[in-house]
Amino acid sequence: MKSLTLFFSNLTIGKKMLLLITPLISLLAPMKLIILGLFILIIIDLITGIRKSLHQKEISFNPFKVAFRKAIKSYLFRQTWKKSYEYGMGIIVLFVFEMFILGLTPVTIMDKSFTITELGILIPSAIEVWSIFENLEAVSGRNILKRLVTLLPKSIRDLLKPINKNE
Repeated sequence: MKSLTLFFSNLTIGKKMLLLITPLISLLAPMKLIILGLFILIIIDLITGIRKSLHQKEISFNPFKVAFRKAIKSYLFRQTWKKSYEYGMGIIVLFVFEMFILGLTPVTIMDKSFTITELGILIPSAIEVWSIFENLEAVSGRNILKRLVTLLPKSIRDLLKPINKNE
């Protein structure tokens, strides 16, 4: 027992905090693929956002040129980091709410079972996908997602009209 006390007393604050969140991380491990997918979408959104900004400033996308490096502002990276942090905290809050208050509640959609946390991850993922296509639209003048809306049933198109008001 003395060695256990000695072990914990020699840990730094950072290691103690990491030790405290380890059970939470291990419970989130089954969702690592969907969380990785969200992370990849955030990175793609960052890259397309940089491309959009450079296009608006009429600077070529060449990381080896000084004009490219000067056009990228650190506050935009901070916004991406803040967005990632907020998404992560939202996922953790949903996960804790589901695990300790609701209990694991599977939701079946199209014959697939999802947890509420997994469905919660789909919301920021959809936001990122929409943002990526908006960035691409600013560069190319075309948005595939907005064109695909015409393939949806009329009742759903009517719900989305405020989104597509510029068409």
